[in-house]
Amino acid sequence: MFKLHIWHRYVGVLSAILVIILSVTGLFLNFTDQLELDAKHIANRWLLERYRIGQFEVTSFQTEQHLVSHASNYVFLDGKYMLNSSKSLVGVIETDQHLVLATQASILLLTPAGDLVDEISELTGLPEAPLGIAKDQQGHPVLRGINTYWKGSAELSAWQPLQGPHPKWVAPITTPGEIDSAVQAYVRSHEITLERMLLDLHSGRLLGSVGQNIMSLAAILFILLAISGTIIWLRKSTN
Repeated sequence: MFKLHIWHRYVGVLSAILVIILSVTGLFLNFTDQLELDAKHIANRWLLERYRIGQFEVTSFQTEQHLVSHASNYVFLDGKYMLNSSKSLVGVIETDQHLVLATQASILLLTPAGDLVDEISELTGLPEAPLGIAKDQQGHPVLRGINTYWKGSAELSAWQPLQGPHPKWVAPITTPGEIDSAVQAYVRSHEITLERMLLDLHSGRLLGSVGQNIMSLAAILFILLAISGTIIWLRKSTN
């Protein structure tokens, strides 16, 4: 009886630490929407290293006045976050009215300041998904398709097969070091949400297989504590 008491006590102390972690993280996760945990991100270097968040590939295009970059799911204007896009950039041009970004699935029209005006896809008038973009001698946008080159109107509301010489397609450039550093810092600090970190801490995945084994061991200890506590109570009640 005495040895069971000692075992129950020490296992209880060890389990208490894990119970606190599970309880606190579970409590926060229950209020994910209210606390907006899915919209907040972690920037701690140690935590990011645990998730193996390293360098991201940055693709940049230079226009007459701006440098537009894409990394992960984010688009940047002169090194500053502009908008989200899961599709990679294939080219960027400037017209008299818009900054025109061609992605693998659509064309994004932005103001010179970087505000999104419209997105044109194959469902809303684009002849086909872009492979590249350029401007003709008159400054009209030209879209590169799989088999056809398309010339767009100034407003990009109408497209027709290109007649005449092919334009010089916009090609990516090497991202300047200062811009690359700014983009990398932003992307790294916006990859992991606080909700995901709490979920991984709750399940033990934050520490990899070791953490998962610890949480599995904790579940076994909780069961043993319940059994040993019941045995102790029954013994006392029969005395």
